[in-house]
Amino acid sequence: MANNPKAKAASQTPHSHKVRTFFASVFGVIGVYLIISSISVIWLNQTLTNTNVYVKTVSPLVTKPAIQNFIAAKVADQITKNAPVQDIAASFLPPSVIASEPSTQIQQQVNKVIQQNVLKVIQSPNFATLWESTNRAAHQAVVQQLNSGNLTSITLDLSPAINGVVSDLKTTQLAPAVAHINLAGKNNGVIVIKSKNLAHIHQYYQWFKEGTLAVVLLAILAVAASIWLSVHHGKTARRILFASGILLILQGLILEAPAFITVPSGDPTMEAAAKAFAGVLVHNLQVASLALGVIFVIAAVGSKLYATKVAGKPQPKKA
Repeated sequence: MANNPKAKAASQTPHSHKVRTFFASVFGVIGVYLIISSISVIWLNQTLTNTNVYVKTVSPLVTKPAIQNFIAAKVADQITKNAPVQDIAASFLPPSVIASEPSTQIQQQVNKVIQQNVLKVIQSPNFATLWESTNRAAHQAVVQQLNSGNLTSITLDLSPAINGVVSDLKTTQLAPAVAHINLAGKNNGVIVIKSKNLAHIHQYYQWFKEGTLAVVLLAILAVAASIWLSVHHGKTARRILFASGILLILQGLILEAPAFITVPSGDPTMEAAAKAFAGVLVHNLQVASLALGVIFVIAAVGSKLYATKVAGKPQPKKA
């Protein structure tokens, strides 16, 4: 009885299952992490490191009120700093109105006219072309920052767009006031985006540079190893799908929250512009995360329901 091979194999099976389950779990966790990383790395490849895709992604921002208001505010600020309100008002208000109206009312009218003229310039086809060229130049700076270490912020220099608006305003009724503006050496239009997530993006970017394909292959190998080592292959595959799906959905929801962006200047207009910029940049990653997350969860749940249904069917009797 003691030498019975079946009894000996049965006594060793629980220990063998524990070892296999342990390593299957380790590879499963690694696989889930690498799946999330692979999606982020592919997004980096398609959005932040490809100039054409980047420009195509941020070009629609020129129609966003947050960006238009940011540019308008910066230009208006330069106009009022470089020319007295009375001088600006004299270019489009009758002298009788300037003499009779309170200074606060004149200021309001001046601000309104400035905003109207600036928005008119921003909404023109010429500015759309300028916006695209500005972002092409800004993209090179973004890539340089991603190549640097200890990434905690990204600086976007939109000053060429600001300078272009000021130049175009010289053809409007604000020309006398704009003629006095000197933008040399000034950092108008510079947006600084800070987020803890940027450190992870930098890490993913470094991995991408070393080999996007390697990260994807490692994810596939880790998942395959976990399923192969596990005792119940189908259950392990469903767990990996479900865990990856939940984490991807959470990632998508986190990217939707504007709270992950902070602007050190405390300028509400700049903060709105930074959030609009960041929102557009991560939009593709957010959509991919949510879509794949839902697909993974549905696949895992559907597979479980199907397996339960099949298991519940009566098995045909053998002849």
